[in-house]
Amino acid sequence: MTISNIQGLRASFTRDEYTASSVFEKEMREVFAANWCHVGQSYQLGHVGDRLVAQIGDESILIVRNKEGELRAYYNVCQHRGSQLCDESGSGYGGAIACPYHAWTYSLNGKLVSAIHHDQESFDRECIALKQVRVDEWQGNLFVNLNEQALPLVEWLGSLYSKPRQLEKFEMGSLKTVLTTIDEAQANWKVLVENYSECLHCSTVHPELCDLVPVYKTGKTTQDDRPDWGASLAVGKTAIAFSQDEALPLLTSMDDMDDYSVFGAYVYPNMLIDVMPTCVAISTYIPRSATHTTVVTNYLFPAEVADNPPVDLGPTLSFNDLVNKQDISVSERVQRGVASQSFTQAYHTEMEKYAQRFVKQYRQDTQTA
Repeated sequence: MTISNIQGLRASFTRDEYTASSVFEKEMREVFAANWCHVGQSYQLGHVGDRLVAQIGDESILIVRNKEGELRAYYNVCQHRGSQLCDESGSGYGGAIACPYHAWTYSLNGKLVSAIHHDQESFDRECIALKQVRVDEWQGNLFVNLNEQALPLVEWLGSLYSKPRQLEKFEMGSLKTVLTTIDEAQANWKVLVENYSECLHCSTVHPELCDLVPVYKTGKTTQDDRPDWGASLAVGKTAIAFSQDEALPLLTSMDDMDDYSVFGAYVYPNMLIDVMPTCVAISTYIPRSATHTTVVTNYLFPAEVADNPPVDLGPTLSFNDLVNKQDISVSERVQRGVASQSFTQAYHTEMEKYAQRFVKQYRQDTQTA
């Protein structure tokens, strides 16, 4: 792999890094299995017995909340003969984890409690337990880490260049999800991250969004005169939506600002946070292959909105879904282009500094030049 800079430009990823299965497999081990990965929302485990099945790199992970209200996460593998324990997330499973193959049953704390057709004394059950992995929550978001040596979640979040902890003032954990969308992007996960990390494309790809957030027309993601990394909405605009509805309550801390504003953070390697005056969109990238990424987006609103069905959220939800699909469409266009034998590597300009920070972190994790 040859990576070279051009005067005034910084090298990004190579053709193989966008398209090769061997590189993708390396990323699953050295990026996704080594870092805290976003897997879902805390509300998905609101009751004892609720389950969340998440894909972290090549591994299927089962996450539950035990009877004491504590999170537990395990490799989704029975310790008897290796069967996968659970196929999908959901509720109503009760207070135990039963293998669908031989019905070996584990407590929510991972201990083997039953093996049908075997007497209690037939083997030492104390030596058999599900293999546990690290799990934690932040601001209503669930994260899993397969790396036992990694920093604690909150400490790690504080070390990221995108400064996601600055968004804690919006109290995302108090919001409720009213809609979840799932899109299948035929693009490498890094193409999607690079697209999110810059706004040079915004004036071309997102004209509707630029009308609401004027600084995006300049190719910048934030305003130079704002140390809080925010961007002001245009005069008279109050929401990121097709219609401006003053009836929707503002998020906590938003009404303390001089301008209606938007904020964003990419949480390496697979989470996006977009804070708007009236809602938050949280997206999760789930890489499936070198050319396929599942994009799960949750739209969160204050409880008084989420619990009030007559409130019309359509203008907000449809606008943000449009922007999401515009990003996916242009990312798929990139993926088709980088597959060409004529393509060698991508580049970033000085204005794409956050995309370059992403590349730097990736190079550090994968130990590539």
